[in-house]
Parts: sequence; structure tokens; C-alpha cells
Amino acid sequence: MKLNKAEQIIGTIISILAILLFFVYLIFGLAGIENEEQILVSIGVVLLLTFSLCFFLFYKLQKSNKLSEIDYLNIGTQRYILAVFMIFYGVPKLFGDFFDYQLSALDTKLVDVSEFELAWYYFGKNNWQELVSGILEFIPGLLLLNRRTYYFASLLLLFVTSQVFILNFFFKIGGITFPAATILLACNIYIIFSQKQNIITFFKSLHFSPNINFTNKVSLVIKLFKVFAFLLITGIIYIKVKPNLVKSDYQKKYELLVGKYTLVKAFKNKKDYIPLNDSTMYKDIFIEKQSRWNVLRDFNNNSMAYILEINKTNDSLNLYINRGGTGDDVDIIDSTTVLKGRYKLTNNQLKIEGVQLNDTLELIYAKQDLKPKKWLW
Repeated sequence: MKLNKAEQIIGTIISILAILLFFVYLIFGLAGIENEEQILVSIGVVLLLTFSLCFFLFYKLQKSNKLSEIDYLNIGTQRYILAVFMIFYGVPKLFGDFFDYQLSALDTKLVDVSEFELAWYYFGKNNWQELVSGILEFIPGLLLLNRRTYYFASLLLLFVTSQVFILNFFFKIGGITFPAATILLACNIYIIFSQKQNIITFFKSLHFSPNINFTNKVSLVIKLFKVFAFLLITGIIYIKVKPNLVKSDYQKKYELLVGKYTLVKAFKNKKDYIPLNDSTMYKDIFIEKQSRWNVLRDFNNNSMAYILEINKTNDSLNLYINRGGTGDDVDIIDSTTVLKGRYKLTNNQLKIEGVQLNDTLELIYAKQDLKPKKWLW
């Protein structure tokens, strides 16, 4: 099934961009990045020649009504260039040489590490993950070179090229990699789209309601099961969505406290107190958005999980050390060292007045400037 004229024009534009991308990589490989003027001139010449040649061929073939030849050239160009880049990027991953994270990033505070460095560290931390990524690029890249297997390869690669595009888009991977990821994803999508009529025919040929006759009792059980599944899913959606749309008083109070707090002043039994090596005094308190990850640090620099209870009707709190750790582990509450009292949050200062181990405490914490992630929207 031939594509229409508008679709073929889009395909020709994608082919032009793919050819340009190939020559840009070739130019950088041959000329390096030192001679900026030479590189820009070379890219401009390649773009002009590619654009002129592709649209000249498109015009000639359109005029001669050779529409199949246009599709053949577009798909052929895109699948070969996509194959070259998948092999180019896949082979280093097979040997664990692609995601080389920077040593300077390892010696930097997490809050100061760039999104690029975080992404590279995450994807390069596990050698097996990098190997699998390489296989999923290298093998389909080879399959793209064969006319009988290229379409299957393009289906496999759609997940890879989509993920690479998302990674480059949201983690701000610099240089030419984002335009490259965009063009390669466009090639991948267009190759799949080129068989749109066959895809539509295939889905229409599927029969999801076979003619099976059950007894009335079995049919009733199946209907009840469907109703139960629908109610269960509705309940899950409601439970997960409600906290984001309608916040309770407790949520509102808790969200105001979220942040890192560092102890700047302490009074114990109404006397000035410098904790030093006191393990029952908390130097840093991290109140996380998900309370199950709450961690604090004492003056021996030990990190411990804790459970924070705040009263939604007043400003009282209870802080329990959780020996069971953070996350989904079983809670092991240490009631002997519980800090019970009242709190007051004023601007970036958290003041806690309470009792711990029969000692009266007045603690003043300063909220640190830890910026949370900012979403695109």
C-alpha cells in the first residue's frame, strides 16, 4: 500500500535530516571539533546538497508517477542510517565502554550533580544493564540491513529509540545527541508507519470475542468477576488520585514540614547545651515527601530511620526511632528514646519543645535550601 503525497513529503524530510545527521557525525569524526568555521561550512554544504538532491528525486519520481520508488528510497535510507547508528552506539555498550560516569561527579554532593551525570551514573552502574542495552541496539541494527527482517527490527527498536529520546529530553543530555535521538526516533516511527494499511488490516483481523457457550452459572461467575475487577480498579484509582486532588488537614500540615533541618541551637533542662557526641540528639532531620523514607542523623554521624507523628488538630509531634529501617521493612519502634512535644514552623526555622528520656528540650532547627526537582509542566 503506497503512502499519500503528504506522507511521502514527511518521509523525504526525515530522510534529509537522517542523511544530514550521518554526515555531521562523519564531519566531526574527520575534522574534530577544533575548526568550528570549517565544520559549520561543511554542514551547510551537506544540507544544501542533500535537500536539493532529495527533493529533485522526489519531484522527478512524483511526476513519473513512480510512487513505490519514493517509498523504497525513503524507507531504505532511513533503515540503513538507523542501522548504522544503532550499531555505532550498541557496540560500546557490549563492552561496558559507553556510560563512563565522571569521577568528579562521584565526589560531588547529590544536590550539585547535573542531570546528565545522574543519568550516566544510573545507566552505567550495572554492567548487565549496559550489556542488555547494547544487545537491544546491536542485534536489531543488524536486522535492519535485511529486507526480510527490517520491519521486525524496527518494532523492537521503537522501545529503545523512544527511551533514548526521553532520556535526552528530560535529562538535558548536551551536544548533538538530542537532535540525533529525535531524528532516529522519527526514522523508526516512519518505518513502522510505512506499513500502516497492513497494520490496520492485521488488527481488524483479530477476533477478541470467540464464540464460546458457557452454562448460565459459569456466565454469571464471569460477569461477577468482571464487576469485581472493575470495582477494584476503580477503588485503586480513587485511593491513588484522591490525595493529589483533595488534601486532608494532616497532609497540608505535613507538606509544610517537608525538608532538611539542621540543629543550630539546643537547650537541655533550660540550659544551653552543645550536643557533641550525644547520640540522642539529632543534628539533621530529613522530613521526606514519603514519610516511610524519613531519616535523621545524630551527633555521632549515625543515620537512622524514624517515624514522625504529628497531630492534625494541634502542633504536637512524636518522633520515634525506627530500628526496622526505611521503606517497606517491618517497623521496630524504639519507644525509650521517643521525642514528644510541640513544634512551631516560622519561615525557615523549626522550633521543637518537648521531652526525651526525662529531659526537657528546646531545639531550634534551620531549614536547608534543598531544591526539589522541577517538572517541565
